[in-house]
This record gives sequence, structure tokens and C-alpha cells, in this order.
Amino acid sequence: MKIKAKSVRSMSKVVKIVGDKQHIRLAISINDLSKDTLLKLGFNSDLNIGDSLMPTAIGKFSDFNANGKEVVRKDLPKESCSIMCYGTTRDWQGNMHSGIQTRTIKKYPRDYIVAPSEIIQVIKINDLEYIATDEINLTSENEERNIHLCNLMLECFSEFEIFDIRENEIVGPKLKRLQWDVLPKGKYPWSVSGKIIQGITGKLPKNEQEVIDHRMKAISRHNPDFLASGRGGFSGYFVYGFESKGKYVLESIHLDNATYVFESDWEDVSQLTKNEIINSNIVHERVVHNKMWANVLARAIK
Repeated sequence: MKIKAKSVRSMSKVVKIVGDKQHIRLAISINDLSKDTLLKLGFNSDLNIGDSLMPTAIGKFSDFNANGKEVVRKDLPKESCSIMCYGTTRDWQGNMHSGIQTRTIKKYPRDYIVAPSEIIQVIKINDLEYIATDEINLTSENEERNIHLCNLMLECFSEFEIFDIRENEIVGPKLKRLQWDVLPKGKYPWSVSGKIIQGITGKLPKNEQEVIDHRMKAISRHNPDFLASGRGGFSGYFVYGFESKGKYVLESIHLDNATYVFESDWEDVSQLTKNEIINSNIVHERVVHNKMWANVLARAIK
């Protein structure tokens, strides 16, 4: 399961995914990365297992990682400080002279925070190449470092997965426990999803099939990259995912049901009961099937 965000303030999302696991790495598949991204971070275009580096400063987290930072202590009085600069002055005869000068100024004292200097490296997981952090120990004592590593990976790659060091596998939700059959990742235009959905709607009366097909086609036009089909008590329900936006659309073959658009992780959505879907605290929008349905849905997905 991928974590996607601009940054995080805590390890809660990671801990929720890994459970009681303690020794992990944050990783991203090299197959998901462009050569431009690799070069921008300082890697060669041809990677080898074991290649490692401190990523180039491309934002505030990677800059802090490489250079540390100064904290201006405005709670303390200013102090005299000599600075060297290049300047031009005029002597008593009016002649101009340029060169290095030293000036004394008043400035607030600074505290310097040492750069973490964390590296990322090329490793192999189940015969696939990943770029990963060093080992992370999920203890409260390491919380500050762990949050920094999360933000470093998010700044460099916009997302990451979690690698369980002891089990030697990428951590994710166990699909056998879900109420959904998750189809392989990829694009799901109507030409693809229609065959799956019509396999379930085929027993409905013709007029109901037309309505359901109309709704499902409308959702498919927005280019979902994830599709799950409900089973058991969720038979007849479908979830369309727009993972880059962090949004999931729940639609069903039941004509009287509304459409629900969730702004959350798939793992959170997949655990909800029908009652929780209606009354969930997870951020969502209920879109009623009326003449404005398609427009409201488009805005909700955007």
C-alpha cells in the first residue's frame, strides 16, 4: 500500500499500515520513476544494486537533510558580528577603491541544527529494484528521525511503500480479509470496466441495465486507475479509484442508492460497513442521482 502526500506530521499512517512491525524501510519501485527524477536526485541513469547517496536539495526537507538549518533566536539580545563583503568606497581625495571589506553588524544569535545526512539506496525486493531508506526502527525515541525520512521520501518521490525487513516483503492490506475483489492496477475505461460490470448487471431488467450502464460510463470517463468489485453483502457495489487524487467513488447497481465519493485511503474505505458508509466520519460527499448528478460527481472527483 502506498502512502501519498506532500508531507506528514506524524507516523500514524505508517503505524496503521504496519501494525506491530518495528523494523521497516520506506521504498519506491524504480519502475515508477523517470530518468529525470533519478538524475535530479543525483543518481546515474543506469542504477546498480548498492548505489546510494544523499539526495540533492530540491526542497525544504532535502535541503535540511543535506545542509542542516539555522534557528534565529529572537528571544535573545542581538550581538555584534563581523561579516566580509565586497564593496566600493571613496577616499579623502575622492578616488574610488573596490575590494573585500569587513563590517560589524548587530544580529540575533543563531542555533545550528546539524544536517541528518540520511541516504537513499538501491536495493532488491523479491527480484525487483527499489530505492529505499536505511532501516527505520518504529519506536517513540526515533519519531523525529522517522518523520524526517517520510517527508524526505515524499519530497523526492511524492509517495512510498513500506518494506518489512524481517518478512522481506512490501507491507499492504491483506486482500483476503476485505469485502472487495481488487482488480489489477491499470486504467479502467468503459471498454474494460463495462465487461466486468455487465457480468453482474446482466440479470437485471433491460431498463435498469441502461440506467446502471449510464452511471458507470459517466464515472469511467474520468479515467479511474483502480477498480474493486464487492462480494458477499457488497455484491453489486463497485469502487472506482483515482489514486493520484486520493479519491474513491462507490457506486452500485441499486437504482435508489446515492453515489459516495470518499477522500481517503483505500484501506479505510474497504473496512467500512454499509451503515458506516452512510454515517462515516471519513471525509466524503453524497451525490444524489438527479439531473445534476454528473456535474456534481465531476466536481467531487476533480
